[in-house]
Amino acid sequence: MTENNNDFQQNTVLSEKEKTENQQTTDSVSQQPTEKQLNQIARLHKECAKYRTALNTSNSEKAELEKLFNNLKADYASISKQNYDQSIITKLEKAGCLKPSLVLKDIPEDCQNVDEFVQEYQQNNPFLFKKPQTRHGYTFKNGKASNYTASQQMNNYIRSALGR
Repeated sequence: MTENNNDFQQNTVLSEKEKTENQQTTDSVSQQPTEKQLNQIARLHKECAKYRTALNTSNSEKAELEKLFNNLKADYASISKQNYDQSIITKLEKAGCLKPSLVLKDIPEDCQNVDEFVQEYQQNNPFLFKKPQTRHGYTFKNGKASNYTASQQMNNYIRSALGR
């Protein structure tokens, strides 16, 4: 055990000697820079300055693009909200609603099925919706020539030719 400690101490002593030798060599090199090293340092400073200015311009461009993105995002949100509202108003008008803008305010934002909500709302508030027109099986439309018999069509043709 003591032999291991002695070996460890010798290794640490040797490593400390190596450190001091390495420090002396690096100190002597750093005290006397060569022309080549000075040129490399100058080139690296120029390159660093170039990247620094490029970074500053890219940061300003990035800030401008973020502002533009946020504006476009807000515009998109408002346009999609208007589109959603308009689609609901169209559904309400098809259901016969008299005041769709008034009913639109009652529809919750997180409504999943608007058609079911409109039907339920129509049953609960029938005074806001038109009464559906019922046809009793007739589809006769007055004034069309296709609804006339052959003799009636001929009479109409003769009257229009004579100017009556």
